[in-house]
Amino acid sequence: MTTQMQRAARAAGMALLTVGLLFNTACDLDEILAVDIPGKVDAESLSDPTLATVLVNSVVGDAECAWSNYAAAASHHSDEWIPTSGNLNMREWGQRKMDPQALSGGVLATGSCESNYGVYTPLQTARFQSNDIFDKLAEFDAGDVPGKAQMQGRVRAYGGWALLALGQGFCSMALDGGAEMQPDQVLDVAAQNFSEAISTAGDAALVSSSYAGRARAKLGMGDWSGAIADAQQVAEGFKFGADRAADLNRRMNFLHRWLNDTNDGISKHGSVADHFRDLTVNDAGELTQNDGMPDPRVPVETIGNQAFDFSTIHYYTTKYTSRADPAPLASWEGAQLIIAEAAAQMGDVATAVGIINGLRAKAGLPEWAAGASASQSDVIAAVLAERSRELFVEQGWRYNDMLQYRGTGQQIPFLGEAGSIHPNGLDQTGAEYGTVTCWELPLVETNGNTNITR
Repeated sequence: MTTQMQRAARAAGMALLTVGLLFNTACDLDEILAVDIPGKVDAESLSDPTLATVLVNSVVGDAECAWSNYAAAASHHSDEWIPTSGNLNMREWGQRKMDPQALSGGVLATGSCESNYGVYTPLQTARFQSNDIFDKLAEFDAGDVPGKAQMQGRVRAYGGWALLALGQGFCSMALDGGAEMQPDQVLDVAAQNFSEAISTAGDAALVSSSYAGRARAKLGMGDWSGAIADAQQVAEGFKFGADRAADLNRRMNFLHRWLNDTNDGISKHGSVADHFRDLTVNDAGELTQNDGMPDPRVPVETIGNQAFDFSTIHYYTTKYTSRADPAPLASWEGAQLIIAEAAAQMGDVATAVGIINGLRAKAGLPEWAAGASASQSDVIAAVLAERSRELFVEQGWRYNDMLQYRGTGQQIPFLGEAGSIHPNGLDQTGAEYGTVTCWELPLVETNGNTNITR
């Protein structure tokens, strides 16, 4: 009997047992209601130092599922995918209609890690859990918990990633019922978390990922030199991701699950956007489309089947081939592009161009010949374009760049806006786009937080 069949059999058995109990003991409902629930854990039990590892792992699990949801939602909301869903909720994600009062806005706010793009609650849960378990660990005697300091560093690191997403994805934020915060303020808290992790985590991979996370937070705050110093600590070849698995929704790579998977009739809610297909680099090192050497960093294919809207051909990326593929959080390539962006912002265009060409060389692509004489503005734009390829559908970077450079000379338009592939405000089926850019603070927060007045 397969594991799935065994689970089904157990579920059916429990249902029959429950029915039998109700009929056989109907005369004593108090007795039924007094039955202990084996899976229930009381708060006092969590003060047991022997559960320290379990508590830490719960933080990791919450943060990983929250990040997977965030990265998928951010990619879907960016210009990396065109909307192809027949499902109202998922179609509104692709069409930028996640108003806090709309159906999709509600899912954004209150959806869980099992939901299609529950983002706010999972991220806030992971952040709260990180703080709560950190405090619980502090209460334990170090002699009872070997590696206590490293455990605290670990939960701080994962809490930092949740805070990073909250700071980079939302227009504003509130933490623990406090006052409304601007993104930079949230990123500053994330940087503090990463700093504690760097000093205590011990594990080399976790420390490197914390340097990468802090570099990204500092970049978002405009601390160019600080971002460079941190990103330089990330060694070549480094990759760090959220562990995923295909057995449970909570454990799945949600980008593959909802956008990329070609194997069932309820995926394919987005198709890789036209301007990310057939990407090439010409002999002069200019980024082109279907004109030059194929860019292996943006692998896009189609088998010609229709997406979930039964209208649009589904294009997908082979960067993810399974719902069990890790959801990337940080990488050396990402850190290099942080250095390039920060350097260009400081006027050091030579360093930025050198990094672009170094990444090109690793991919077997021509160098950017015009980079040697390019202006600062052009080099910044080139870094963003390079990142759109190097980190395609990864780590929520494209969405971050679209928000970070909004209103500047390097602005990247959202789909439906002038300059995008759908400049007239309509998608490829003629449906209208919404106006959402950054995600608004959900009503569950603004209505329930006495420190926020709207």
